[in-house]
Amino acid sequence: MVRTGWALLAAWLLGFALFRTFPGIDLGVTALFYKPGNGFPEISNALWEFLRQRIWDVSIVLFLVALVAWPVAAFRKRKTLGLPARVWAFVSLLYLVAPILIVNGVLKANSGRARPANVDLFGGSHQFTLAGTFTDQCTRNCSFVSGEVAAAVALAVVIWLAVEIWRRALPLWGVRYIRAVGVLLALFIILQRVGTGRHFLSDAYFAGLVTLTTAWLLWGVIFAGWGAALGRRLRRES
Repeated sequence: MVRTGWALLAAWLLGFALFRTFPGIDLGVTALFYKPGNGFPEISNALWEFLRQRIWDVSIVLFLVALVAWPVAAFRKRKTLGLPARVWAFVSLLYLVAPILIVNGVLKANSGRARPANVDLFGGSHQFTLAGTFTDQCTRNCSFVSGEVAAAVALAVVIWLAVEIWRRALPLWGVRYIRAVGVLLALFIILQRVGTGRHFLSDAYFAGLVTLTTAWLLWGVIFAGWGAALGRRLRRES
């Protein structure tokens, strides 16, 4: 857990250092998919859009199921749909805190960063701004950071958690296959959002970090007993 925390901190610091020092990373990646006069046609097709919507739907259904299963399992003090209350609590809070509250409620609502397709360098009328800069180039549902990437990474985290829970019942190839599916789902959404001019690479990068950091904190509180340990320490020192 400690190593994971340090790795996440390093990822945050490295991300801000790279994307703010070298804005050409964002612009260069976006330019790969942009065609002057034609926008972002490379992966703007019905199949990719269908897959994107279905992955989004899975996250919504999973979140709603977890919201119901958590209190039911807690009240009954036994598993619901094969999982204990704390697992459902983890899933519910992961979606609620990362994609809903932090990403959509705070960052996208206030960052003011224009989406790539709306930036003057890619056929729009707004200015490009650095990742993490709060500006006025967008009024609502802005580019920084990506809500769909945050949700897709949350889905990947839940898939990995499910693998850990049922690991003994799965063959080794099954564990690897399911984990790979989780990662590929997140990567697909990142490619789709960046490739269609809806987000810069940094929007996807930091969206993923928001979710992973939230997952790490929730894991510590719910499964590793950080809250109980802190409570005992405070009682000893009082």
